[in-house]
Amino acid sequence: MKKFIRNMLKDRVFLSTLITLAIPITLQNFITSSLNLVDNLMIGKLGETAIAAVGLANQYFFIFLLAIGGVNAGANVFMAQYWGKRDLNNIKKMLGINLSVGGITAMLFGLCGFLFPHQIMGILSKDAEVIALGAQYMRIVSVTTMLTNITQGYSTALRSTEQPNVPMFASLIGVLSNAFLNWVLIFGKLGCPAMGVAGAAIATTIARVIEMSYVLYSVYGKKNLVASGMKEMFSFGMPDIRRYFKVSTSAILNELVWSIGMTAYSMAYAQIGTNAVATMQIATTLNNMFVVIATGLGVSSAIMVGNKIGSGEEETAHDYSKKIAFLAPLSGVILGICVAILAPFITALFKVQPATINATINVLRIMAVFAPLRFFSVVMIIGVFRGGGDTRFTMLLQLCTVWFYAVPLAFLGATVLGFSIEQVFFLICTEEVVKIFFVIRRLSSGKWLRNVVDEPAAA
Repeated sequence: MKKFIRNMLKDRVFLSTLITLAIPITLQNFITSSLNLVDNLMIGKLGETAIAAVGLANQYFFIFLLAIGGVNAGANVFMAQYWGKRDLNNIKKMLGINLSVGGITAMLFGLCGFLFPHQIMGILSKDAEVIALGAQYMRIVSVTTMLTNITQGYSTALRSTEQPNVPMFASLIGVLSNAFLNWVLIFGKLGCPAMGVAGAAIATTIARVIEMSYVLYSVYGKKNLVASGMKEMFSFGMPDIRRYFKVSTSAILNELVWSIGMTAYSMAYAQIGTNAVATMQIATTLNNMFVVIATGLGVSSAIMVGNKIGSGEEETAHDYSKKIAFLAPLSGVILGICVAILAPFITALFKVQPATINATINVLRIMAVFAPLRFFSVVMIIGVFRGGGDTRFTMLLQLCTVWFYAVPLAFLGATVLGFSIEQVFFLICTEEVVKIFFVIRRLSSGKWLRNVVDEPAAA
């Protein structure tokens, strides 16, 4: 082990590339999570019903974001491997496919959110006031789905070509805009009427416009290497589309399986009560601010592994996977300790009942215990395996562990056994113990490594 650590520390190319990619991507994710925290802190001043309403409405957009994330993840596998070959023409084609598939996805989610918000909220909650407030928020924010698709599509191309700074600054500008507009519109500052939850939705919408505008200006205004004309982006043919879906279908299904599972957990929490929903909304928002490190490490790993596979350096890709597998749980240990220590101080910022605060602290500490396992699984699934083009295995793994194990346990605990929110959450977290055995076995087998850009298109 000592020899392995020494060799990793001496590998300056690996460390410098990882740091160069991971820091901006992690900061971008951290900034985005900060936006959710700011939203919840401000909305929290309106009471627990408002927190629960916005939190549940955002579960719908969470599913959308992960669906778009799956679309982008499939494109990222190809873009990263094409970048290893320095093949810009095919990167631009893949950008066109990415925006097209994402556009259809965004349109479907946007229309459903705009036309059927009460029906969607009715699935997530039985509280009439929560449904009404959540539907109001959902209908306004539904118009941002198309904006988000454009922002995320170009951000994927930029990160895949080792330019993560632009998406990071775009997120920063979006968060600052959203925080300021929240203050103005939620509470009625600078002469504006106090709009409450509707004000938060309008602020989010305007911030998404600003964020997208910055990304497009950075790409086209500054003539970035991924700047593509309509002809370059949409010159793809059926072989390109088949090749894309051969890899991306599993990535999209993986994100949907997981995100709908998270929504199912929220439905289970709602069976316990509105206070339980508020507890998990606060805890998840705070926890996400720390888990962004796992996501940043994972996305960076996918790009690094994909680049090496695309350039024909498969042995180096294997070596990188071992080093990343060591760093991931270590990061989880450090962050878990931070979450456990800081939990009481951060939760004190929320104006909710003492019982909700205590439950939130307990949930955060359970999260901290499972953080090393979660970090390892997340980084391997969205990083090494996905960068290696192995999307089918990860989809099947998520399907089985979430839907055949964790979701049934959540509803069993919440409805049959009458468990508290802490006990139900602990049951859900045991999924990480089950999952890790399959992840380690797959990593050791080496079957995750595929050069997808050289494979023939599927029939």
